[in-house]
Amino acid sequence: MSGYAIWKIANGGDWAEGQGNNADLSGTLAAGDVFILCNSSSDAAILAEADITGTQASNFNGDDAVGLAYNGVIIDAVGTEGSDPGSGWHVAGISNATANHTLVRKASVTNGNTDWVTSAGTDEVSSEWIVLGQDTWTNLGSHVMNNEPEEPSKVSLERAKSHPEI
Repeated sequence: MSGYAIWKIANGGDWAEGQGNNADLSGTLAAGDVFILCNSSSDAAILAEADITGTQASNFNGDDAVGLAYNGVIIDAVGTEGSDPGSGWHVAGISNATANHTLVRKASVTNGNTDWVTSAGTDEVSSEWIVLGQDTWTNLGSHVMNNEPEEPSKVSLERAKSHPEI
């Protein structure tokens, strides 16, 4: 993972700021494995799975932009530079979905996306993300990827089971 880093922007900054609030990644990620970065005050279940704990980039409250960079270039992002969304970013038609929710990338997404408007989408079908309820960690430590489009009925069922207020 040499050359990869997680960058974080606070309160509407830019990616240059994010480069300074980073966590450099290292090691090798095996096929099918995931990399977990978390805050040092995370739940014990998350800390047990974590690869990196307690960096500036992991101090995240839901209204900051976070990006994956490779060799100093953002290749994937949640949120945008220059914007402070208030309490959180809207995702899949859900207000403040990046705060007090769990986001899971859809299995059909196989590449990063730096266009947050497209990535977030306007509803569960157009979004690259599934928004689950707060502290939903059933996917912790794993991620399924495929090249098939996500079935809207499957997405709806997952959201309904773990996000009943929708």
